[in-house]
Amino acid sequence: MEKINKAKTQKNNEFILKIKESKLKSPTRIKLDNKKYVIIAENEYLKMQETIKNNNEELIFKNLEREILQEMPKDFDDVFIVAKNIINDIQTKKKNLTIYDIKRIVKDIKSNYPNLFIDIDEYFKEINSEFE
Repeated sequence: MEKINKAKTQKNNEFILKIKESKLKSPTRIKLDNKKYVIIAENEYLKMQETIKNNNEELIFKNLEREILQEMPKDFDDVFIVAKNIINDIQTKKKNLTIYDIKRIVKDIKSNYPNLFIDIDEYFKEINSEFE
């Protein structure tokens, strides 16, 4: 870890660092006023942000798939498309979705579009009537 002693303190805890580019490796860890910092290149930071965004979207859709399957859809793809559209609408208003948001969305779809899901009671009634 590099120690930077030649930092000038600005207002509001801002620092100006002068680092020779030839010595800077990315990522670079520094210690300044007993606090640890990491300096990375902007392109690496942007890649990291994109990776986090993609992983978050993947996690949302995996949770969505699991919640839909637990509700026993007649046609998974139909329910998934409806849910995806609702999620896109919500994400324009709310930045981060939680698992509870996803569960609520699937429950709302099931109550608003019951024809997209298997009704267990009806299913068992049909099976029982076949055996009688």
